[in-house]
Parts: sequence; C-alpha cells; structure tokens
Amino acid sequence: MTTESNADTRTVRRIVDPHGVAWEAFGVDDIVAHGKLGVRLAFRPADDPTAPPLPSRVTFNSREAADFALRTLGEKELLRRLTLAQAQAGRV
Repeated sequence: MTTESNADTRTVRRIVDPHGVAWEAFGVDDIVAHGKLGVRLAFRPADDPTAPPLPSRVTFNSREAADFALRTLGEKELLRRLTLAQAQAGRV
C-alpha cells in the first residue's frame, strides 16, 4: 500500500486486488447528500491513469474528509469497497 498526495492535494492510495491487479483509490468531485458538492470514493487501474473512474457508493462531505479517509482506511476495507464498486458496475 502506498499513499501519496499530488499537486492539487488529492490523496491517492495504491492497493492490489486478490488477482494481483494494482488499483488506485482516490476521490472525485461529485454531488452528494442534499445536493451539495462533495467527493465520491473511486478506483482505477494503476497502470492506466487515463481510465475513467470506477465510482463507489461511498461519499464524503468535503475533500478534507475524503483525503483523511483515504489515508486511514484499512487495506481490507478499500478492497471490499473496490469489489462492491466492481459488482455495481457489473464487472465481477
């Protein structure tokens, strides 16, 4: 697992799924509860930074909250959320 923050202060986590595929977990701007701007947890293959984000159902009220969660969530929980996002998208 690696955690990094890029120039626009977004935290990115790298995880490896049970099949050996490396993924990046990060937050994307989105409309969340009560129609407010927030951040949604998303994933993409680590070897394809131009791939469209695979969104999850996890949302945060702010970029700060999303970055904190990405820095502190356990790897098992991130993998669980990745699996749920894949299932939701019909990719599993």
